[in-house]
Amino acid sequence: MMRRLTVMLTALFAAGLLATGSAAAADPGDGPDQLTPREQAGLEFAGEVLGGLFGGGQG
Repeated sequence: MMRRLTVMLTALFAAGLLATGSAAAADPGDGPDQLTPREQAGLEFAGEVLGGLFGGGQG
């Protein structure tokens, strides 16, 4: 039980760091085309993790 909680919290923390870094690096006027591939990958990963945690689906 504790191991699952630790994994979930670690994934959530990593997703938060990636999303925060990407959001801070992006200019408010920048569109999604102007993000670097690394920033786009970070946002996609964060979306997948948060979607999995909160039951959100794509489609």
